[in-house]
Amino acid sequence: MIIHTEIKQKLQVELLEAKSIWIATAMISYNGWKFIKENLSKDTEQHFLIGIDLATEPKVFEELLNNLHISARVYQTNYTFHPKVYLLQKRDNSFTAFIGSSNTTSWGLEKNVEMNFQINDQAECIKLLEWFNEHYSKGYIITEDFFDDYKSKYARINMKKNEIISEIQQINSEVAQDLGQFFTRNEHKVFEEKYHRVENKELKKIRKEVSNKFKLIHKVIYPQFKEYGLNELYQHHNTRDIVSRYYFNKFSGYIVNSIWLHYGKSQNELSKYSNGDKSINRPNSFINNIRLQLIIHHNRLGIWLVLGRNNGSVTDRNYFRQQMKNDTFRKKFFQAYKNLGNAYWMNIKDVPPIKDIKTPEELHIYTQRENIDNYFIIGCDIDWLDDRLSKTNITNTILQEFKKLYPLYEIMKHQ
Repeated sequence: MIIHTEIKQKLQVELLEAKSIWIATAMISYNGWKFIKENLSKDTEQHFLIGIDLATEPKVFEELLNNLHISARVYQTNYTFHPKVYLLQKRDNSFTAFIGSSNTTSWGLEKNVEMNFQINDQAECIKLLEWFNEHYSKGYIITEDFFDDYKSKYARINMKKNEIISEIQQINSEVAQDLGQFFTRNEHKVFEEKYHRVENKELKKIRKEVSNKFKLIHKVIYPQFKEYGLNELYQHHNTRDIVSRYYFNKFSGYIVNSIWLHYGKSQNELSKYSNGDKSINRPNSFINNIRLQLIIHHNRLGIWLVLGRNNGSVTDRNYFRQQMKNDTFRKKFFQAYKNLGNAYWMNIKDVPPIKDIKTPEELHIYTQRENIDNYFIIGCDIDWLDDRLSKTNITNTILQEFKKLYPLYEIMKHQ
């Protein structure tokens, strides 16, 4: 029978009824020792075989040294003594055993993620007893000399152990620091560059999870657009394309380096641009027109206004360039851009931070560098561990940032 983290409760039941016990363990903490001792009757026959590679607490050896009715030995080897075996004989002389990963510690018996089996097959239990006796015969009795030597070395070992534990905890916290975040660590890291052109079952599953989470976000935020003043911002007219593809195909160039959720012009607006072009650069395509989008990368979530896809979005680009010749339009664009705040950027070469751009004319000069060969984006990137991207806050964060970007969307969109 498989036992998970509830081994402490299962073991306690058997200890209370035990006539004899045989425990072979890599280490015993004092709390683990107290648990065993407090659940045994005074007449229970006890046998312990204990490893010292993982630093059993000296207080345990001290009590064993002072309790001569307990049979206990230390097992020393050139390699780590690593078993976790609990064999118990009941009053009716039948056996039961627990074997698995749980050391005799509070963490091992009830807190860690452990895997153990309870064995009730009597023949197998007898084999375990034979195994125990064989190794016990090779163990060393606990003496005063051993205890004194071990105690002095333990203090030094424990100091190093605490340093190692601290480092391990730091590593663990770095690995598990996505707790509470809407998108998990895996759901970001799958977009690291080394995975962009790799397609396998596991990666595809994680990408699909990301896609489904974007769809959940959509269901929450889209009904609230009008409330936030996003009056002329529409989902993709094809339901399948509200979120970008998570799987490889020829249209994506057999690469998935990000996934996005985007909003832009209505199907009605787009239909006006239809000219018979069926290529990827067709002017009536949703992706070839100005959009607001949420996009995931390996270490951040982008909230962007995308004026133009590379080699696309000709209609909006030409409209914007033409309008920027007008002084009133330049001032309006400048003010809307400055209102975004310093967390935003423009992906045109050498454009300084927003706070350093002082005049509409200066901003105009930078925007003239915009090139059809490249995407034209105004956006902000939020670190993946930022509290604004928590399960609680993410939808409000997106709506607030879309609200900031929307005035620019209205200004730059082809009318």
